[in-house]
Amino acid sequence: MIHEWEAPLARAGDSEQRYREDEEYAALDHRREMAFHNADPKPAPRVKRRNAPRPDKLWRERVLERDQGCRVHANPADCSDGWQAHHVVPQQVLRRERPGILWDVSAGIGVCGLAHRQHHARTRPIALSEIPPSVVAFLRSHGFADYLDRHYGVDWLA
Repeated sequence: MIHEWEAPLARAGDSEQRYREDEEYAALDHRREMAFHNADPKPAPRVKRRNAPRPDKLWRERVLERDQGCRVHANPADCSDGWQAHHVVPQQVLRRERPGILWDVSAGIGVCGLAHRQHHARTRPIALSEIPPSVVAFLRSHGFADYLDRHYGVDWLA
């Protein structure tokens, strides 16, 4: 049984309880509503390394498309092991001295696998006369004249 003097206190407690409940419901409603209005709930997915663009593959395709085969062997019957793209100046030298031209098409030539292997093994290096004049001019204009004369200057065909 509630006494007269307890009635106003009971009503006050009820109103505080109702006020707290209303606040909690309002907060829940607000959170639910904001969940639908969030423009970007998740960060953008990372580009995985295997899906990233590969400048070396694009460079290879462009060099081989430009040269249409091996620049070393005049007779396609002499070629073997498919077509490969060869940096006339090694990649490590280009990265160190001129990184801007590393993936420039004018810095490479198309060769067959046999000529590429023989060049790197130095059993039959590529001669300067076998490199297209446009590639030689491009590399000379970028400061690699000494490198070309030192590494490709000997004409093995003569």
